[in-house]
Amino acid sequence: MNDKSFIAGNKHVSRSRSSAVRGGAFRFSRRRDRMTGILLFLPLVALMVILSFYPVFRVFTLSLQEQGLFSQTSRFVGISNFIRIFQHEGFWRAFNNTLVFSFGGLALQTLLGLGIAMLLHARFPLRNSVRGSLLFSYLVPYVVAALTWRFMLSDATGVLNYAIRQMNLPMPASWFGSPQWAMPGVIFVNTWKNFPFMVLVFLATLQSISPELYQASAVDGATRWQAFRYITFPALVPALLIVGMLRTIWNYNNFEVVFLLTQGGPLGRTETFPLLIHRFVFGEFSMGRGAALAIVVLAILFAMSFVYWKLYETAQERLS
Repeated sequence: MNDKSFIAGNKHVSRSRSSAVRGGAFRFSRRRDRMTGILLFLPLVALMVILSFYPVFRVFTLSLQEQGLFSQTSRFVGISNFIRIFQHEGFWRAFNNTLVFSFGGLALQTLLGLGIAMLLHARFPLRNSVRGSLLFSYLVPYVVAALTWRFMLSDATGVLNYAIRQMNLPMPASWFGSPQWAMPGVIFVNTWKNFPFMVLVFLATLQSISPELYQASAVDGATRWQAFRYITFPALVPALLIVGMLRTIWNYNNFEVVFLLTQGGPLGRTETFPLLIHRFVFGEFSMGRGAALAIVVLAILFAMSFVYWKLYETAQERLS
């Protein structure tokens, strides 16, 4: 072997060793970054377990036991609590009331939010000020909103009732005490409180649609309705499904508005699942039945969320 071959061999070995060292350092760096990411993620996982999964597990175990509100002892009863709540006289009434309250409010909030978002998407003087003012009702606490509307719609001293009487318009004898008007009343107050959320989401989605699509449709002779049907609405569907899922969950779990306005009355016409859980625990002192109904509500919301998510995936596939 001559000197040149020896030198070339040494250079090849050196390059191989350098590549191996660099490869090993790169793999070590990746493992170190992965471990750092896991260590940084662990506190969040622990927090989720403490704040989310453990309470759900605790409620599930409690649903299989019979325990009083002020009792320190419990007795395992299996699925008896679930059987008892399905046989309870208020379960199916609360089920229907919750559906009406949740989806009635969702429909009204969606229509109102979409209409106002379409108006605010156009250019006009003081547009930013008007947009900011819409957040007022969303920032008002539930307690303040419910008590304010209860006072304004009071039978004796309500300012809105006084205005309606002065205009000689038909009005119910009692907004929140009438079996026919109590549910529309709580839906109205809940809609007034939460529709700005829908406006914000729809407005952000409208602003993300390219103006060139509308220009091209105008060149092709499309009307405003056709532009909305074939351009605006398909772009809004994914956002509509996401906020629909969120608002359905929030409406389904809403306790404050109904409790502060009607406390589930009159004659149980506005008693929803959260109020029935409250009655089981604090009225009948049965922690087990309250926990069992909470698990049933959780299962219903999981099923609804699954349907919403499948519809969202379908809408995304159509857009792509």
